[in-house]
Amino acid sequence: MRMQRALVGAVLGGALVLGGTATTAQADAPARASAGEKSVALKASWHFYKAYWTRSECENRGKALGGRYKCTSGIGHDGEFKWFLYRWY
Repeated sequence: MRMQRALVGAVLGGALVLGGTATTAQADAPARASAGEKSVALKASWHFYKAYWTRSECENRGKALGGRYKCTSGIGHDGEFKWFLYRWY
């Protein structure tokens, strides 16, 4: 009798654990658009990527990343002259 109760308890406990895991996974999944909803596309724009000390450093990294990029000069938060890499996406 004890063995039967232990077995039933183990089976029910396992079912609760698996059920809880599945519920959590569903809650964390991103929401999907239904057939009636329209998706909104955002317009691409320039986004800051990183600051570099030299123009060649900035341009080499931009080329290595691929896509459209631009390097602009300016003063950083530390008051030093830097080159800022921007990417288009």
